[in-house]
Amino acid sequence: MATFHQRKAERTEYYMAFVYGWKLIPCISCNGSGKYDNHGSPDCGACDGSGKERVRGAKAMQPDNK
Repeated sequence: MATFHQRKAERTEYYMAFVYGWKLIPCISCNGSGKYDNHGSPDCGACDGSGKERVRGAKAMQPDNK
């Protein structure tokens, strides 16, 4: 059986890896390709051609419970 401190360290590690901070997700505008279409169009303006958007972690996306 794990001690309290071992379990707390695991919970903290999980939180920092998957909940806290910013995450990269595929861009919604270009569907992750970096271009608007496949016919030589300019780079996507929403993600600057990277194909990824930076969003807050899952905890920050939840609505406030007031």
